[in-house]
Amino acid sequence: MTKPVIWWVRKDLRLGDNRALDAARSLDAPVIPVFVLDEVFEAYGAAPLWRFGLGVAELARTLNAKGSRLVLRRGRAVDVLQSLVAETGAGAVRWSRAYDPDQVNRDKGVKSALEDIGVDAKSAPGHLLFEPWSVKTKEGGFYKVYSPFWRAAHQLDVPSSIPAPARLPTPDAWPDSDVLEDWGLGRAMKRGAMIVEPHTLV
Repeated sequence: MTKPVIWWVRKDLRLGDNRALDAARSLDAPVIPVFVLDEVFEAYGAAPLWRFGLGVAELARTLNAKGSRLVLRRGRAVDVLQSLVAETGAGAVRWSRAYDPDQVNRDKGVKSALEDIGVDAKSAPGHLLFEPWSVKTKEGGFYKVYSPFWRAAHQLDVPSSIPAPARLPTPDAWPDSDVLEDWGLGRAMKRGAMIVEPHTLV
């Protein structure tokens, strides 16, 4: 039986133009989508956490409509993913690349820990038009002024769009999942959530 692949869902909650999901699907294995409320997300303020809660709920509904589901877990990313690998027998983990220092440090630790237990762990380009290191000055550094940056970026080929999959291959058994409402991601917003939500597009 083919080992499943864990698609570690991060800030990019799209099904289309999601290169991490595309990388997971390319393995021709059952895909287990997982959102981890980890140490990076726990540091966010009230509004971002509430907003992510809405996005995660919408992604879960979309996956259910496609015959899949979203597994929710809370804890340190490395601990959660190692536990899920043990529970599911997953042979690979794919995720969208991050670029800020906190997430980069977390991801390095996750990748190393997963590889130590024999898991094929790789990131895919994140939700940027170009990877930062693909647009450099003639001296090999990064642009600090927008106009010359744009002139350089304008010469690069834009990656082709990736359509959202109609279905995702599913595992024979699903791991347990937390309940999103139990996380209380909107609790700190208090009355503000009721005021803002009618004007929010997920």
